[in-house]
Amino acid sequence: MNGRSRKARILTFEPITNVGRAETVLRHISVFKADPSVEDGVSITSYGQGQLSGVMYTVPAHGQIDVDLNIKLQCVTPSDVVTLNNMLKGLLDVSHYHKFEETESTNISGGLGFFGFWSGGVSASYSDVKHTLDGWGLSEENQRTIVNAMMEIAQNVSTFNYKGTIYNRDFDYDVTGSLFAIVMDATIQQGQYHKQLRFLAPKVHLNTNDGDSLPVTGKLY
Repeated sequence: MNGRSRKARILTFEPITNVGRAETVLRHISVFKADPSVEDGVSITSYGQGQLSGVMYTVPAHGQIDVDLNIKLQCVTPSDVVTLNNMLKGLLDVSHYHKFEETESTNISGGLGFFGFWSGGVSASYSDVKHTLDGWGLSEENQRTIVNAMMEIAQNVSTFNYKGTIYNRDFDYDVTGSLFAIVMDATIQQGQYHKQLRFLAPKVHLNTNDGDSLPVTGKLY
């Protein structure tokens, strides 16, 4: 493994590299006064790939390497994400439940239906998300339940553990790249307040310097 500090791409992370471990700290996000012209709901303010650490990995030709790291991030904890994920599934009817599970196999979901559920992997306004929730067959009461649950979620510095293997099966030369995961920023509005939260999906992938992607096993959760 080759390691050197490198700033994150796409989303703004602040990597701090220690001996044998790379830690990433995200900026604090708080609760503040909301726009009174907007009804209660959820908007997706950003959605994309975030680099997990400042470390780059070199995988030998037709070989593999094992990766074991801890990453500290200020965002919603894995357990809270899973709780929200299960709550959403529990509110869906049978047909939409299966559709929700199918999203977990898509690249935009990062391995959890919760992420593909809101906007299909793009940023979306309150009205856009409301339209999406209506399309999932969710009643107004169910949508209020979702908003209430997300408003109660705390955002703290949490440790994400990753242990897995990166494979370079297809290339007859060494491949270098960094680990990325799906990161979603959401704003939740309820009454006179709204809250901004950052969510990290469990499935990671390695992007190479040439724009390719290598298969990776293991999850952050």
